[in-house]
Amino acid sequence: MEKPLRIKLHIISPVHIGCDDVYEPTGFVIDEKKGRLIEFDPLDFIKSLSAQDRLRFTAICMQGNISSIVSIYKFISGRQVKGREIEIAKELISHYKRVCSLPINDESKIKQELNQFAISRTAYNPHNNLPYIPGSSLKGALRTAYLSKLAKEQKITKYKGKAKDLEIELLGGSFTKDPFRMVKVSDFLSIGNVKTKIGYAVNKKKKISKFEARGPFQILETIKDGAIFEGSINIQQPEQKAEIKKPIMAKELLKSINDFYISAVNEENKVTKEIDAGSIVANRINERFKDKLGKTVFLVRIGRHSGAEAVTIEGNRYIKIMQAKGQQPKFLDHSTTIWLTSETSKPNTNNGLIPFGWAVMEAVE
Repeated sequence: MEKPLRIKLHIISPVHIGCDDVYEPTGFVIDEKKGRLIEFDPLDFIKSLSAQDRLRFTAICMQGNISSIVSIYKFISGRQVKGREIEIAKELISHYKRVCSLPINDESKIKQELNQFAISRTAYNPHNNLPYIPGSSLKGALRTAYLSKLAKEQKITKYKGKAKDLEIELLGGSFTKDPFRMVKVSDFLSIGNVKTKIGYAVNKKKKISKFEARGPFQILETIKDGAIFEGSINIQQPEQKAEIKKPIMAKELLKSINDFYISAVNEENKVTKEIDAGSIVANRINERFKDKLGKTVFLVRIGRHSGAEAVTIEGNRYIKIMQAKGQQPKFLDHSTTIWLTSETSKPNTNNGLIPFGWAVMEAVE
């Protein structure tokens, strides 16, 4: 068995790992002066209220309809609370005010606005509220890169739209023959007090166009650039009687991910430059890790909005491209839009918008 790899994961651009959780209306307030979302314990909040306010708040919560959510926002807005403070995009303050000022008798308007104000949390440890990187997220990125390497070596390009069949072909069979079941990736826990930020995710066309990309903005909590996480990758070797034909070796795996994601970041950099979003990610990588890339550090991409190219196998991509309403979708070997982080829901310029999900794995002794 190879020695387990101790890995430090350095975040390069905003990372959001979905966990099917949102910031609940009864558990936060947006402080305009601080420019922060403050998450608090609802029970502590209720205890802090006067007897009269406690009755009012309980009555609002008991209504159980969509209008009561706006009433909850109105009740909590402007109150001084103590809790975990999270940096927010500037527009979120005015967005919050707009939600708080909604008329409670217009249910269709309320539904529309609340759908657009859902704040998705990134994956976190419920014991300390700190973000973490699930091992499954990183393992998925490793797998895609390794399979792309195999497909390229074997010159396999006949499985567009048949991802499962392609994996069986590349790995020599189904689960019992899959060498990746011997790759154990731990969860990655934060080093120090890692910060997150809540902002907007906006969809932009990869080529300058007078028409906007389809799809509304999203509000996501992301792990900020500069955060560091620590974990391990343990590559076990199969027993002789196992059906795995070609075990995975650490050196080969690390090279495959670096090659795959360097190619991906270079292609993406061409896009961001063309749409005037600049070379923010590429510059950060070069400034911090250029001399170590492929030696002790290896590029990777994780989390939501990593881009279709980063989660599909090179030479066999079959990416669904939605068309205008009433038209059938197209299927191409590349995506036509890119998701970027933004301070506003409808940015007037692409300058300063940043792609999601880039990180660097550093092998440490």
